[in-house]
Amino acid sequence: MNIDQLKSFHQVVVTGSFTRAARELFLTQPAVSQQIQLLEHALGTSLFDRSGKKIRLTEEGKILLSYTERLFNIYDEIEVVFGQLRSLEKGKIIIGSTAVMGTYFLPKLIGRYSRSYPGIEIDVRMGNSHKVTTMLLAGQVDLGFAGRVSTEPRLDSVMIHREKLLMVSSADNPLTGRKSISMDDLKNTPFIWREKGTRTRALVNQWFENRDRRDYPDKWIELHSVEAAKRTVVEGYGVTVVPEISVMRELHLGLLKRIPLEGFDLTFEYYLFSKKGKIPSRAAQALLDVLADFRLLSHPENLHKMISR
Repeated sequence: MNIDQLKSFHQVVVTGSFTRAARELFLTQPAVSQQIQLLEHALGTSLFDRSGKKIRLTEEGKILLSYTERLFNIYDEIEVVFGQLRSLEKGKIIIGSTAVMGTYFLPKLIGRYSRSYPGIEIDVRMGNSHKVTTMLLAGQVDLGFAGRVSTEPRLDSVMIHREKLLMVSSADNPLTGRKSISMDDLKNTPFIWREKGTRTRALVNQWFENRDRRDYPDKWIELHSVEAAKRTVVEGYGVTVVPEISVMRELHLGLLKRIPLEGFDLTFEYYLFSKKGKIPSRAAQALLDVLADFRLLSHPENLHKMISR
């Protein structure tokens, strides 16, 4: 028994004629008859009552018809679904992202993408850079937006954005009125760290250590989101370091001000990661195409390297 024999059987029943079934299947009538005979031989039973002029099913034929109806309904569904996937009418992308990319970049990207491909579902899963790469390696996400934690040979990556880091405080902090301040000026000012494992924290901590200021900060708290850090600083507690894009609104409204710390000129690079050797789905490929023209990023042109692979 094979699928061609089942197709012949089903078409004979649906059309009510061996001749019409042959026409639908682009076969000769003898070829369809032979397919039915082979199927009956394989099943060990007669499927049609051949005593009259009209085609009538035997009880065994009726049983087989109940199966072929389900089988070819599923077959039709498969063609419809994959036709939708090809035309991007349907699909799903799972994205892993760090908090900054997920909060300040991806909403605009997703909005633009969804206007072009409204049938594609997008699932964003947040975590720090290490978590994002771990999800990629485990096959839990299709693409990952994160900082570079370390070189991982099982992942492809491309730098897509470079963001300036700013030290900020509340607007009424007297340090903001100076043209320049030193680390000594900060010694009594509390500091708000991001959680351990974030690349921002690692960069800032390294900057302090390079200036032999392991004694700063003496007073500090740790918060697990940029938004929480911003709100705490707005209320007057200490200073923090955050990506510029995350505080543009607060700086414009005067809720936060930049601390002009001498020599503080840090930037953070964001990468797009994918699993090496994995061919992106059509939906993911379309997202890469949209991302390559996304002007909110400083280096969207680098994505052409990934798209061309």
